[in-house]
Amino acid sequence: MEGSAVGGRREAGLSEVVGFVLIIGLIVVVASLYLTYGVPAQGRENEILHMNAVKDQFVSYKISLDSLFNNNKVGTTVSNSFNLGTSGGYSTGSVGFIPVMSPLNSAGVMAINQRTAEPETLEVMSNSLVLNSTVFYREDLPAVPNFTPSHIYINISGIRQTDLNEEGVFGATVNTTKWTAIINLTPRVFYFNSFESRNVLLASCIAPNQRVSSVDGDGRVYCLFPIRASYYNYTDITLKISKGGITTLQDYSVYKNVSSGITYSVDLMNDAYGLGSAISPTDTIVLTTGKTTSGSLIAATGNITYNFADMSPYSTSPIPLGSIEYRAQNNYWIPQTFYYQMGGVFLQQGDGNTTYKLPPEITFSYDNQTDEAKKIVTVNINALTIDKNNRGVVGGNSPVQIKSTLTNITPFPYASGSANTRWIRIGVNTSDSQARTMWTNYFNYTAIVAGVPNYVVKEEGTESYILINGYDTSTTGRYDINVIASNATYSTSVHGIGGIVQ
Repeated sequence: MEGSAVGGRREAGLSEVVGFVLIIGLIVVVASLYLTYGVPAQGRENEILHMNAVKDQFVSYKISLDSLFNNNKVGTTVSNSFNLGTSGGYSTGSVGFIPVMSPLNSAGVMAINQRTAEPETLEVMSNSLVLNSTVFYREDLPAVPNFTPSHIYINISGIRQTDLNEEGVFGATVNTTKWTAIINLTPRVFYFNSFESRNVLLASCIAPNQRVSSVDGDGRVYCLFPIRASYYNYTDITLKISKGGITTLQDYSVYKNVSSGITYSVDLMNDAYGLGSAISPTDTIVLTTGKTTSGSLIAATGNITYNFADMSPYSTSPIPLGSIEYRAQNNYWIPQTFYYQMGGVFLQQGDGNTTYKLPPEITFSYDNQTDEAKKIVTVNINALTIDKNNRGVVGGNSPVQIKSTLTNITPFPYASGSANTRWIRIGVNTSDSQARTMWTNYFNYTAIVAGVPNYVVKEEGTESYILINGYDTSTTGRYDINVIASNATYSTSVHGIGGIVQ
């Protein structure tokens, strides 16, 4: 009996040990399953949320830089924050208080101008009307300008000495439906009161103080009588400006004390007259004259002058685009890289694809009117670039700050108007084959959506480009592409908070 009791106690103790081992085993199995499936799932979710946050931060960065450019805030600095990793702010699961049960924190690298070994560049080539201070194109009035004029000259000639008097009056009117300019030959005459002595009866004197003396005692005296007198001094050429029926400039002397035999020229585009902002393409500009002096030979002629030349080709030097880049070092999610370049936000993934989340600042539109002369392709290029001399790399999983200052805005010298180009070629040169394919797709898709006629998109070497010929494909045909382009440069720096700065 005693032996049975001892055996029973041994079996009970053994069962407790076995039960404890089974419980430990179960815990290990559950923990293993959690580590195998739960932790990676939680880590993947955290990294997906983080990448979405990074995308939003890049969108915010783009909006900040666009705001500086659109408002011409040269010299203004903006600051944007980016989170490099998933450290803090993300869930760790129900047992996340145990370090081994928590997902590993991901890290990342923020870099300035580190995407490629050779700078990625933009190059524009075209057959265009380009501003030129030494070459002039002239069109006589009346005229309908296709471009904003550089000058509107009104020439006054045929002035004779006989026209330079108190009665000499001449006027030339230049107008559109929106504004009027009147150029006058204006005598400068000074009026004053004079007096003459008259022999009249005393009672005829206006006032006692006008009496001069009495004569022969017959009641007659010499009295002073006021008369209106004038004195011609000289003649000016004056200008009057009205915009929208409201006079903005009155009796402004363009030339003082003019002389005979000289031709005088008035440029209505002079900034002093304030007319430049009211002059726009497609307004018919008419010149009429009027004169009241009989036999006067004064005449007025006018012309529009443009300071541009037809250049084929006109080309820019390669413009380094630069970039702001975030490279994620994800532990559970696919490798991803976001970067900002030329006003666009791009995503590059480990599977070899590069897509744009926000498009770059190259856009096309097409005004497909029934009148062939009005079929215009508009090309807008805002080359928003990061200064090629800026460098910086910050790695880690803490926040960083990107500070950017708009340093300059330089318009491309295309003539402003309804159309200024026969053909244009826009190319992006990059050694990144994924980015090159993305640019090719972007050029093609954007042209298709806009309905651009007669274009070609190609990749050659390290360049992706689009060639647009417009509606009229003749190399000597009309200008049917309107190019509006400028280059803005940002000076950018990165500041780490607990990360590794290089």
